Amino acid sequence: MSWTKVASLADIPQGTMKQVTIDDLDIALYHTAEGLFATSDVCTHASAFLTDGKLVGCIVECPKHGGKFDVKTGAAKAFPCVIPVETFAVETRGEEIWLDA
Repeated sequence: MSWTKVASLADIPQGTMKQVTIDDLDIALYHTAEGLFATSDVCTHASAFLTDGKLVGCIVECPKHGGKFDVKTGAAKAFPCVIPVETFAVETRGEEIWLDA
């Protein structure tokens, strides 16, 4: 894994999410009131992009069947999702957002 600049803070206002791609890996970047988080953008249940769903606090809802994940830990929080999504380290450097993926 290595650190890659993926966005700036202006690209992702608090309460929103954004898909970024690193080496063909689709990653969901979330800006919550608790900070920035990143997970795989692909739902472990239905192969849908989580960034096409809904973000409420630190919970993202898959658009396909309504399964939910905690963006901080990747844990599945609502059926039909039972397998967690992968998480990635995020850090800010000034106004830049960097991911370790």
